[in-house]
Amino acid sequence: MNGKSFIYGVLIGGTIAGVSALLTTAESGASRRAKIKSTAQSIQLTIEDLKQEAIHIKDQVTQAMEEGKATVGNIAEEIKVSVDLWQNSIKPHQESIQQDIANLQEELENLEKKLAKNTAE
Repeated sequence: MNGKSFIYGVLIGGTIAGVSALLTTAESGASRRAKIKSTAQSIQLTIEDLKQEAIHIKDQVTQAMEEGKATVGNIAEEIKVSVDLWQNSIKPHQESIQQDIANLQEELENLEKKLAKNTAE
């Protein structure tokens, strides 16, 4: 159940309860009309208060969403910068490791050739 349905239910239930209470009491017509008018004004004020609260909540949600978007954008930019810095910092080590691997492969090939030559003799 969403909030809007709940609010409508409360308002309708309150209105029905107020009207039924007014109609079942033993009062004069003028007194009853005055109470009905007072109840109607009270309900109208309650509806206006609820409307203002809903607008306030909507504004707060909008502001929270905008702040969230800005925060996510900032975090994404910071992560990108951090990754770039990390990649730049490991680049010399990466190149050194690649060179070491190439040297090891070359030495392995030389050893394989020597081994093949020694076994052929």
